[in-house]
Amino acid sequence: MGNLLRYLLILGVVLLAMGGPQPSRAADPVTVTLKPQNNSGESGTATLSDEGGKTKVVVSVTGQPAGTPQPMHIHKGTCATLDPKPTYGLPTLIDGKSEATVDVSLNDLQKGGFAINGHKSAQEASVYVYCGEIPSM
Repeated sequence: MGNLLRYLLILGVVLLAMGGPQPSRAADPVTVTLKPQNNSGESGTATLSDEGGKTKVVVSVTGQPAGTPQPMHIHKGTCATLDPKPTYGLPTLIDGKSEATVDVSLNDLQKGGFAINGHKSAQEASVYVYCGEIPSM
């Protein structure tokens, strides 16, 4: 019995020295480069941050025409081959800025082959003016 007690004591000391289980750490923010499409002259970045099972998306675009709100979405696919049906909606870009939290983890966005794109206007939603692919992990 003495050897078992000694073994358990040593095991306990080793586990304490290792620090026990490590808490999960939020993923580092990911920057998506938004490149112009259809000669729009619009470009910028989207910064994606882990929010514990959700993702905060902060978009900054230059070159947006004044007074023209532009719808934005996260789509499946690449900028060259976007699924036309949005997977996740984002708030309309106004004055080059938009910010939202979407109900999907950053990890899943980086596994799924997604891109962020902007549309010329609500009336001309079929015209894409910028796009950026969310990088894979």
